[in-house]
Amino acid sequence: MTLPFAITDDVQESPIVYFLQNYQQCVFYKMDKIKNLPSNKIICIQHNASKTDCLNAISATDFSEYYTNIFLVPKKIEILSLPPQHRLVFYPIKYSDFNKIIKSVYRQTSKSYKNLHLISGSILVNKANNKKIFMTETEMKILTILFDKRIVKKDLLRQSILNFQPGVETKSLESHFSRIRKKIYEIDGAIDIASKNSIFIAIQ
Repeated sequence: MTLPFAITDDVQESPIVYFLQNYQQCVFYKMDKIKNLPSNKIICIQHNASKTDCLNAISATDFSEYYTNIFLVPKKIEILSLPPQHRLVFYPIKYSDFNKIIKSVYRQTSKSYKNLHLISGSILVNKANNKKIFMTETEMKILTILFDKRIVKKDLLRQSILNFQPGVETKSLESHFSRIRKKIYEIDGAIDIASKNSIFIAIQ
């Protein structure tokens, strides 16, 4: 998975740009191309920027509840916090620390399938109509796995989410599927969760 990045002055000949280019997932974009890009992205504030320049760059970047904007800011600039879905990272930074941050961003980013998105706060969103509905923790875990894998063994869900032993007969999982289907229907999600047989469940 690639991670777009840009620097506010569009100049690629700088140490922080070299650092990002050596990070395998990063791909350079011009600022005017990246600001409205519908994905996780890194906006690097040039090393000689003022605090005002930095704040202007932040305000000019589109906010999305589905993606995270990572702002790489020189340590000399004092910024205490950013709006939701913006991540503040100061540089210089060690490669290992930067790698941990990128991994955490991808873990926190919304999971999606077609027009349905799971976002923070245990909310399922139909992006086509912006209808939202609250999901329980268990429902979130089930949908996260289904969004990732599309088709999974029911026993995997019973063991990893419901903590049942293999082979234990229970209708608890089917009850969760039923409630998830109902919630998807309530936000007009045009997908179904269907049993392929007694072993597999799929989202389609």
